[in-house]
Order: sequence, then structure tokens, then C-alpha cells
Amino acid sequence: MIRAAVLGADVSKSRSPAIHRAAFRALGLPGTYEALSVDAAGFAALVAELRARGFRYLNVTIPHKRAADALADTRGPEVRASGAANTLLFEAAKGARRAHVRTRAENTDGVGLLAALADLGVTPRGSRVVMVGAGGAAAGALEALTRGGATVTLLARRPAAARAVRARLPAGRRARVEIHSLGPATLEDALVDARALVSAVPAAAWIPRLRRLLRGLGRDTAVLEMAYGDLTPLGAEVRGRTARYADGLGMLVHQAARAVELAVGEAPPLPLLFRAARGR
Repeated sequence: MIRAAVLGADVSKSRSPAIHRAAFRALGLPGTYEALSVDAAGFAALVAELRARGFRYLNVTIPHKRAADALADTRGPEVRASGAANTLLFEAAKGARRAHVRTRAENTDGVGLLAALADLGVTPRGSRVVMVGAGGAAAGALEALTRGGATVTLLARRPAAARAVRARLPAGRRARVEIHSLGPATLEDALVDARALVSAVPAAAWIPRLRRLLRGLGRDTAVLEMAYGDLTPLGAEVRGRTARYADGLGMLVHQAARAVELAVGEAPPLPLLFRAARGR
């Protein structure tokens, strides 16, 4: 029996349970998957409790991805390069005399991001990408984009946080990341000739003042936001301006499939997961 869950500040409307349960069914694996909302103060204690209860893995979303990294015994390369984890895997230590469970941190956000951009016709190599945000979600995305060969203009309300994200990258990739404070001039200017815009901030962050700055968006510029659900403010603004827009549902499905593969050793079929994510 596989037990798993998604943890975040508010996951009451998360599509992750439907996606992961569909994955278990498709692979013929008995399992349960829960959505557990928890604040920052209670996050570490809840992770420890679920590990002790025999959970196989946890998915982690806003705002706990950096905290998840801090709880790990071992880390995948994407986590080491980004400082953020969206998946915690609980594994029995090999060769231990007594049962001991180790926590391995992985970040499948990058896999999900690149797959979702590919669905929009964008490959990172040789592309210039504008990304808004410098939190845990942006960290995983920046790692994947630069690994794939993109140059990135990173816009953040807190440039110091963006510089910290860039500093974790391998030295050879840092020069491909340009950082600016998110403001009236920087967003509009950055969008000129950009191949893609990636929003790594909550949907509500796109206040009217920012949405008015999307005038530089090209008709062929892809827009991918990590938020998903009903039509978001950003989605409402860019539809009609660009022929290529997607919310974060596709990214969620792709990163979930990779998380399941890491946990059970087999990748679930994507079409079934997409149908589950859309409530079909």
C-alpha cells in the first residue's frame, strides 16, 4: 500500500490527489493520496509524523519548497542546484542493522516546466525566457531552463532573493541569468523579442498595474504560468494577445508523473493523468 500526500499552505483545491490516484490505478498499485494544508510553523513536524506513519512520498508546494530541502538527508542534483524541493521520498537505509528511514529530496518542477513549454512549442536552447518570481517554484524552473541552454531575464520584487537563487546555479550557468527588479519599465522592456514568459508567482500577484505592462508581448510569445484553475488574471489578459498560453495544469501533470516514477520505479501514462487533472 502506497501512502502519499501533497503539503502546502492551502491545498484544499489541489488537483494533485486526483492525478496521483489515477497514476496508482493505472499502474495497478493500491494506494491513498491526501491533500494536507499546513503553515510554516507546523511543516517540519507534519513531515516527521507522515514519515513515521509509513508514507512513501510527499509532494510539496507553496511556500514550503525551501523548507523541504532543509529536511532532507540526501538531495537530487536539481535540488542541490536550486535549494528547493517539491518531492520528499522516504526510503529505508540500505545495510542498516535497525530500520532507519532516510529522506531524499527531489525537484520535478523543472521536468514539468520543460515538458509544458515543449507542449507550447518552446525548447530552451537558444531561447530567451522572461521569468517573474524568485521563490521556490522559480528556483526549480531557473535550474531547468539554464540547464537546457536558455538565457533568462529574472524579474522579482526582491532582487536580493533572485540573486540568491542565481548564486546556487553552477558557475558556468550564472552568466545566462540577468536580474532586474519587477517594475513598470523592466517587464515591458524584457518582453520585447522574448520567446516565452514564465510566471512563477501566485495568480493574485498579477495586479492590474502589472497586467497593463504586457503590451510588449509578441503574438508568438509563449506564456506559461504555474498557477492553475479557473481563468487567472494573467490568463485573461494575454488570451487574444498571444496564440500560445497555458496555465500550470500541464506542468503539474508532468511533474507529478516524474514524482510517481521516482517513488515507485515506473512512469504512469500521461493521457490518463491529464484526464484526471481535468476532472474527466
